[in-house]
Amino acid sequence: MNEHPLGDDLTKLSYEDLEKRITELTKRWYTARRMNMTGQVLHQLDIMLQSAEYEKMRRANPTQETGGVVIDTDGIDAKEK
Repeated sequence: MNEHPLGDDLTKLSYEDLEKRITELTKRWYTARRMNMTGQVLHQLDIMLQSAEYEKMRRANPTQETGGVVIDTDGIDAKEK
């Protein structure tokens, strides 16, 4: 996941603050688009927005980081003997 180098540590925000950040970034993105800002500005806002949305998704589904796969290695030694 790309994180904006100047962005805050989103893991330290409460869920409500994270929601507010997503709402504010979305508003800023649409405002920049309406004002015909350059693609670079939209890209920077997009990176920040994607980071915030990823953090929200990560909190909602903590097993997503590992893909939900858990490998049981406890029984390997017993099976080999």
